[in-house]
Amino acid sequence: MTLRDENPLRRKAIAMRLALCALALVGVRSIRAEHPSVALRTSETPPPSEAWTPTVTAESLFAPPHEPGVIEQVTGPPLGVGGWGGVFDAPELQSPHANTSCTQSASYSSGDFAPDPFYENWPYDPLAEQAVYGGKYLNPTQRPLIEWGMPFYDTGPVPPPSDNCGPTNPSLPRFYLYGDYRAAAAYNAQNGSDKGVLANRLNLEWDLWLTSTERFHMFTGPFQDGNDFMRVEFDDGDAEFFSETNLFDADTDTLFFEGDLGYMIGGWTGQYAPFDLPVAVGLIPLLFQNGVWMEDAIVGMAATIPARNSPWLDWSNYDVTFFAGFDQVTSPAFDDSNAAANVFGVTTFIESRGGYFEIGYAFLDDTANFGRSYNNIGLSYTRRYLNLVSNSMRVIVNAGQNGPVDDRTANGVLLIAENSFLTPWPYNVIPYVNLWSGFDDPQSVARAGAAGGVLRNTGILFESDNLTGYPTLDATGAETYGAAIGVDLLAPEFTHQLILEAAVLQVFGDPAIRNAPGDQYGIGLRYQVPISNAHLLRFDVMHGWFENSDDATGARAEFRWKF
Repeated sequence: MTLRDENPLRRKAIAMRLALCALALVGVRSIRAEHPSVALRTSETPPPSEAWTPTVTAESLFAPPHEPGVIEQVTGPPLGVGGWGGVFDAPELQSPHANTSCTQSASYSSGDFAPDPFYENWPYDPLAEQAVYGGKYLNPTQRPLIEWGMPFYDTGPVPPPSDNCGPTNPSLPRFYLYGDYRAAAAYNAQNGSDKGVLANRLNLEWDLWLTSTERFHMFTGPFQDGNDFMRVEFDDGDAEFFSETNLFDADTDTLFFEGDLGYMIGGWTGQYAPFDLPVAVGLIPLLFQNGVWMEDAIVGMAATIPARNSPWLDWSNYDVTFFAGFDQVTSPAFDDSNAAANVFGVTTFIESRGGYFEIGYAFLDDTANFGRSYNNIGLSYTRRYLNLVSNSMRVIVNAGQNGPVDDRTANGVLLIAENSFLTPWPYNVIPYVNLWSGFDDPQSVARAGAAGGVLRNTGILFESDNLTGYPTLDATGAETYGAAIGVDLLAPEFTHQLILEAAVLQVFGDPAIRNAPGDQYGIGLRYQVPISNAHLLRFDVMHGWFENSDDATGARAEFRWKF
């Protein structure tokens, strides 16, 4: 055979292909000679009475399928042991016309094969080729404060697990303690008062893993009491210290167990998981629809039916979550009393037609019998249009409260439109325009005090820092409408971030319902820069012009250490 291609690299590639083909044929004949018991099982060949199967310590609910037209090992080691196996299975062992119900023969077409790539404009770089294997390195990563058992990050194989939770639910217990420490200095001028603040908080995540799907988790903030943090306030030359220490506070912390019920049942019964059903029980944090519809930790339970699809409805992926809460349900609809309501709800996430839906319904039962029970519905749809704008449309509807209209605490509709625009630098320059309109007094299902108002994610001018009392525009959404317009700028190497924003809030309707006494306007800036893989500096400044009340000004600097 003559190689006619004048390109030396191309000739070398063709020669290597011929050598691989020759070696494959030799390896296949070796397999055939060493293992004459390898046979084909087609639709005309009955299955052997004693087929080779892998050792299984517990009976499987889903045995391997036996389809016609496949190669099956009868005796001896599996294909690929001592030979090529895998990709280079013996061609003479393949049945050329053994088709299943999912396959059919097709005629040859030269258009099925693309031409070889053209490399002449790409000079060969041996150092770059070596870097594929030898140029790898470990990125610096902050480790948890405590790692007992298997490390959180490891470079080697996972240690052998135990079968304490069953032979099909391997157990590898470990314990981690991680979180962050924040310290900030701020100047806040609001409600006619000017003060300086030095504050700090400590967030601790206690994580006890039993298996890969079951764990106990607790969050605590020992320097936090309610929504206040350990701080020193400076006012008119006087300094006052507030300790605000509390090891565990059910109003702000969490404590729960979560796991997959299917895997737990499988381990207990010695079978593979018959189904997937993640569950959580205890003081559990729930966040739905980007925190707009619900963001709170409740005493209750939740279960999810995950990773389903529906070809008939053209749903590529969806899941359904059921939840119920019997304490710590925080909402202004019940005067922020954590024991005044129970909640029962269901929410779903649906990917379909180039976007995704989030749909939720919750019934809040007034246990104090003041007639405040009501229905809460949350809907949102997110999609990118014309490769130009990424849009999320959200709506919250409250209905069902009895009694006089003026006495209703959850009654109304909130509409939110979130828009971010694509630019020639889609990861570095991100303009955004977020709009909202709130009618009457709409409420989220439940909101923790530290979660802020329902408009918290509308813009940085509506987001407090949960540390120093940094001022914001009114974030309740009651009887107001407006917009936040800004641009998010990230460095090409993602080494720092700058956000510039302007916002306008207009009031209407009954002044007794809304929180804002008049129209509000604001400008704000945020700058963040990492100083290591575990340390961050953040700076914020804002000014708000408020009608019928004092203007607000805030400036702050924060140091954050993640561990």
